[in-house]
Amino acid sequence: MPVMRRQRKPAAMRKTKIKKNDTVVVLAGSSKGLRGRVLQVDRKRGRLLVEGANMVKKHVRPNPQKQVKGGIADRESMLDLSNVRLVGD
Repeated sequence: MPVMRRQRKPAAMRKTKIKKNDTVVVLAGSSKGLRGRVLQVDRKRGRLLVEGANMVKKHVRPNPQKQVKGGIADRESMLDLSNVRLVGD
């Protein structure tokens, strides 16, 4: 007998005045107090990518076709919109 799954409602777009290339300050988390430039905004999920903030380790497999050397790379991870504030320049 098949299992009936509930259909998800589409996620509402979160309203924000923050755009790409804006300067923001991180209010919470391990990068608290850091100022950085916004690299990417995902309004559907309410998250954004800030330059140099929320750094995580990513294990990278070597790929000679793309000239990618393997190892452990540092990269930014997404932050929630509520954890940043726009800085007026």
